[in-house]
Amino acid sequence: MWEGSGNDVLCQDYADPVGRLLTIGDGNLFKLIDWPDYPEQYQLGHQHVPALIRMACDMALHNADEPEVWAPVHAWRALAQMRATEAIEPLLEFMKIPPEDDAVSQEFSTVFGMIGPAVIAPIAAFLDDRSMDWLPTSIAAGALKEIAKRHPECREECVGILTGTLRHADADPTANGFAIGYLLDLAAVESIDVIREAFRLDAVDISIAGDLEDVEVDLGLRQRRATPKPYYPFESKKFASPKSPAPISFSDTRQEIDASPRPMKVGRNEPCPCGSGKKYKKCCLE
Repeated sequence: MWEGSGNDVLCQDYADPVGRLLTIGDGNLFKLIDWPDYPEQYQLGHQHVPALIRMACDMALHNADEPEVWAPVHAWRALAQMRATEAIEPLLEFMKIPPEDDAVSQEFSTVFGMIGPAVIAPIAAFLDDRSMDWLPTSIAAGALKEIAKRHPECREECVGILTGTLRHADADPTANGFAIGYLLDLAAVESIDVIREAFRLDAVDISIAGDLEDVEVDLGLRQRRATPKPYYPFESKKFASPKSPAPISFSDTRQEIDASPRPMKVGRNEPCPCGSGKKYKKCCLE
């Protein structure tokens, strides 16, 4: 068992080498290029997958202090690099818990994408659950984009599932906006009829990927807008609270279009913007 943590109660169930992930600390580097090679560097093998899954979903660690609070992030990155299909269902279940950590919304789509095509069927079933909130739905949809990017042979299937989410009459407009954004990333011109119908039904939050004219320009279906650009406000309360995770990004966001001020989004483990020097979760978040 790893020794030397400031919180042995949290760490007592994690033996080496998985326990070493408790000591790494700050993982607030969300670019894939910054990830270490966890299996190689920490001697992690398939026999460690169950413990890594437990660590990734350990709510005590998600609410812990430094450095243990970062252990779940390192655990799910390791699972992604190992393409651990056993982690698919547990991580999908964990996504149903409203996440307070930015890392969940920033990295889970990438994690599922790295695990690979085995994720497609579980993700499709997850997206069929109409009780899901916009955030886990959007993370799952983003996973399909990641899989299609990494496995071009799966593109048609992934595009079909993403397009199908737009046909649900009760779909959240925010989730629809993200789904359309992912379809733009995949240059899914074949989805345009369904996309147009979603806009016709006023079922798309235009602050995510723009309005229909923006979409048609992005897909090469028109050269320029026929009307002035609309105002793209983040009207939804989903984006107004500092407790909300940062929106899931895709390659062609509308941030360049609307230069108006945005609500500040601060990660719970980042320095508090009030200048106290404390972590946000230990200061103004409380």
